[in-house]
Amino acid sequence: MEISVRLDEPAWRLVGQKTLAVRLTGETNTLADVIGELGKMFAGLEAELRGQTGDFVPYSLFLNDQMVRWVDVEKTRVKDGDRLRVILPIAGG
Repeated sequence: MEISVRLDEPAWRLVGQKTLAVRLTGETNTLADVIGELGKMFAGLEAELRGQTGDFVPYSLFLNDQMVRWVDVEKTRVKDGDRLRVILPIAGG
């Protein structure tokens, strides 16, 4: 199974590319599996995405244009061809 991932600022700078593909084995995978695989591929990326490396809010996740809350990543199933977009919400005025 292959999931397309698009990383926005500043996460993409950690990996050096904005788009990539994550390949998973098995028939049932979750969004947590995708994030875990990203962490294996790029040291420190999972902690960065979850907001464990600093004082800022964790990144927002969109699976096929639907927002997924971090508390739901363990139970959110993914399928071949899904698209994950990772963005850092910024408040401005």
